[in-house]
Amino acid sequence: MIVNILAPIFVFAVIVLVHEGGHFLLAKATGMRVIEFAVGFGPRIVSRKIGETLYSLRIIPLGGFNRIAGMDSEETEDPKAFSKRPVWARLLVIAAGSIFNVLLAYFIYAGVFLYEGYYSFPNIPVVGTVLENSAAAKSGIRPGDRIISINEKDISTWTNIGEETRLSGNGEISLTLQSGEERRNLHLSLKENEEGRRIIGITPYMEHQEAGFFKALSLSFNRCVFLIRMMGGGLINMISGHEADVAGPIGVARMATEVADTGILPLFLFIALLSLNLGFLNLLPVPLLDGGVLVMTLIEGISGKKLPEKALYYIQAVGVTILLGLFIFAMCNDINGLLK
Repeated sequence: MIVNILAPIFVFAVIVLVHEGGHFLLAKATGMRVIEFAVGFGPRIVSRKIGETLYSLRIIPLGGFNRIAGMDSEETEDPKAFSKRPVWARLLVIAAGSIFNVLLAYFIYAGVFLYEGYYSFPNIPVVGTVLENSAAAKSGIRPGDRIISINEKDISTWTNIGEETRLSGNGEISLTLQSGEERRNLHLSLKENEEGRRIIGITPYMEHQEAGFFKALSLSFNRCVFLIRMMGGGLINMISGHEADVAGPIGVARMATEVADTGILPLFLFIALLSLNLGFLNLLPVPLLDGGVLVMTLIEGISGKKLPEKALYYIQAVGVTILLGLFIFAMCNDINGLLK
């Protein structure tokens, strides 16, 4: 029960604090005045002013926020105000939250690869696992068995297996296996999977390898790029009306609880995935998100003047509409998930 409560709080707190910490550190580094850096929301529990910044701990432990001078619409002559700093400094501060989220994911993945190593696909015709209730399971095929031939055709690579099963016609195949010193001949009736393709019901052997420091960094980079591409594809599917798996706060909290039950390492991998999601989504050029603020700041920097108040009003209205629609869509998915 305690894990059910603490796991979602921990996940949200880490991701949001890293995001806000990015804004805070870059604001300080570029000479801006941060009025307050808060951990949590709601009434203050404890606070202390150090220099020009008030550091506070608040009662609701779900993230935090920054108050940077000059980020609101009020005019100020404070030289340390956000609005008085160079455009490049403002762009850095705005982007910093998302950049820190991406970096958090990157370093978590790198740490996991360094600690756990990775699995490579050697493309050899050796069985890794056997699926339950499959043709392979019923025929007594076991992990570690080597496939020598299918329908009397020699098999030298794993990819040869799929090629031969596709040519099986009626789904009946003869198989020659090497199990240690024993060679066996089997006859299988293949079953169709959900895609209507006949399969034996086996997965390939994967080879575990240790990852050195630089290899872990490289693998982490590739993982982040792969996931960001998947997120982009999911976003395109959602916009185009295709099925998209989008979770809201309830769904994320439920997943955090389920993942926490499996161990600390899966929980950190879940944090990495969510952090990467937040970093990616927050940089989209949608009004009210960091990406939208980036675009408006860039326009102001190029034009040399602020956008008219009326234009800002309509831009923000569009942003609210988009975000509200996305929130409702995500909440509907959460409710459907609870009802299943």
